[in-house]
Amino acid sequence: MAQEIKDTTSAVSVIDPSYSEGDYFADPQRHSEDARFKADNFLKLFLRFAKQTSLSINSFVDVGCGSGDVIRMIADSLKSNGFDSASFKGYDVSPHVLNIKNEGIEYVMGDFCASDEFVDVVTLFDVFEHVPDMVEFIKSVGQRCKVIGFHIPLDYSFNFALRDKFRASLHNPGHLVFLDIASALNLLAISGVRVVDYQYTFGFLAPSGRRTMLAKMVFPLRYIVAQISPWLLSRMLGGASLVVIAITPHGLREMNK
Repeated sequence: MAQEIKDTTSAVSVIDPSYSEGDYFADPQRHSEDARFKADNFLKLFLRFAKQTSLSINSFVDVGCGSGDVIRMIADSLKSNGFDSASFKGYDVSPHVLNIKNEGIEYVMGDFCASDEFVDVVTLFDVFEHVPDMVEFIKSVGQRCKVIGFHIPLDYSFNFALRDKFRASLHNPGHLVFLDIASALNLLAISGVRVVDYQYTFGFLAPSGRRTMLAKMVFPLRYIVAQISPWLLSRMLGGASLVVIAITPHGLREMNK
């Protein structure tokens, strides 16, 4: 049955030209080195959720799919875990997405929030912090699916603040909001989705987390602190993110039938 989708796109379709004109992905492989890291951390949480939920799950869309590697890896894993008939799409506003080809995955250049799509699961990996009105954006995504998977950078740390890294991050990679775990979970609640599970991910273990000499030097300390308290790592040294599974109002209604 088709789902009713309330049109909120006029409120959420403010897209930075650096994305829509292709400047951000002038290198189509930008951020692709961390694709396996993100996909594996999401799958650990999602597969556990999928075994427990009564929701039917047969369609997936990765919004802001970038290089397309994350959705490809997720599709490969899910097909080997019983989701043989599921459909997979990647959405991005950048024109580079038209040149991505992976078997079994459809790539769409466009604004998902301006589409008439309705799918079971949407993933937003390091996406909403780039969007000017992120609350309306998440609400609009939530009107088009049952479940949302997030990967959220936890940028608000003592280390980040001490070195005043916020200014640089406003421009590269273009983060418009800086969150810790409490503010991230609160933001999702305000956006109308219900968080059902989350776990920390450790960006310092990802390939991009060990690029600089400083990152390499602080790696042992980050590793030790992460074993003691992921929260303490995220608040003091940084290098942590959050993967989240949240259910939308559509998903909650289906579960309560």
